Amino acid sequence: MSAASKKKFAIVCDSSCDLPLSTLERAGVALVPLVVRMGHEQFRECLDIDTPTFYRESPKHKGQINTYSPSEVDFLTVYQALAEQGWERIVSLHVSSQMRDAGEVARSAVSKVQGAKVTVIDTHAVSAEYALVLARLVRDRDAGMDLYEAVERAQALSASSRMLMIPTPDADLAAGIGHKRSGILGHMSMLQRRALNVRGLVKVTPDGQAEEIFSSSDMARIAGVLARTLSRYSAKVGAITYAEMYSGDPRTLQKVEKPLDTNEFESACAAVLRANPSTCAQLGIGAVGIAYAPSSLITAEEAASVLKPKAAQ
Repeated sequence: MSAASKKKFAIVCDSSCDLPLSTLERAGVALVPLVVRMGHEQFRECLDIDTPTFYRESPKHKGQINTYSPSEVDFLTVYQALAEQGWERIVSLHVSSQMRDAGEVARSAVSKVQGAKVTVIDTHAVSAEYALVLARLVRDRDAGMDLYEAVERAQALSASSRMLMIPTPDADLAAGIGHKRSGILGHMSMLQRRALNVRGLVKVTPDGQAEEIFSSSDMARIAGVLARTLSRYSAKVGAITYAEMYSGDPRTLQKVEKPLDTNEFESACAAVLRANPSTCAQLGIGAVGIAYAPSSLITAEEAASVLKPKAAQ
C-alpha cells in the first residue's frame, strides 16, 4: 500500500471477518490474525494455518482447541509498519467486543503508535456480517472518501446489518464468544443436543451478542425460521444484500438457501465465505450463517467487488 495514492487512510482488521489473506491483500487491508491453539501448538490463522489444514488437524485435538485475540504487540507491530509506510491515519475495524476483546487490545496499542493516528471501530459483528462492514469501508476508502465520512457510513451499515448462524450440535458458543440462549431447548447440555442432533438458530443482536432464538433437530424448520426472519427484515428496509458463511461441506448451505428462493422479498447474494479456523472452532465444522443488510447501504455488486475471489468476479 502507498499513502501517495488517493486513499486517505489505511485499514486494519482481525481475522474474525472470515476472509482469506489473499482477499484482504487484494483489498489493501492489513491483517492482525487471531491465534488458534491446538494441543501444545499455536498458530496465527490465515498465516500459519488455513482452513483446510484446520479441518485435517482438529480431529486429533478434540477438547484441546482454543482461540485467542491478537496481542497488543501484534497490533502495535502492524500499526507502526503502516505509519512507517507513510500512512498518517489508520482505521482499525474489529469483531464485536461482546464476543472478543480484539478491539480492546487494539485500543491499548494505539497510544504507543508513533507517526499515525489510529481510530478503532467495534463493528458489533462477526464473520460475514463483519465482512460486509469491511467491504463498505474499503469501497469508500478506494473512492477517495475522507476518514470521517467513510467511518460514519461503515457504522451506519454496522447498525443496520444482521447475522443468523446455525452452529453444529456440539458447538460451544461460550468458548470465546459471549452468548445467551432462549427457548424450550435453549438450556440443553451439549451432550443432549449432540445426541438428539439439535441445532440452534443464533442471531447476532444489534449490540453484538450471540443469542439463540430457535432450535430443532429438523434443518428444514430452522431454515424456514431463518427465511421468515429475513422476510420481516426486508419488509422494514426493502431489498437485501446478503453474504453466506460455511465451515466444512459447502453443500450444507443448500439447506438454508432453498427457502430464500422466494418472491416474498428482494435479495441478492454478494459472496459465499469459507469460515476461518477460529470460527470453525467455535461454531463447529458444518456450521452455516447468513449476514444481511439493506441494499441501500451496500449493494451486492459493491460487496462482491471486495469479498469475492478475483477469479469469481
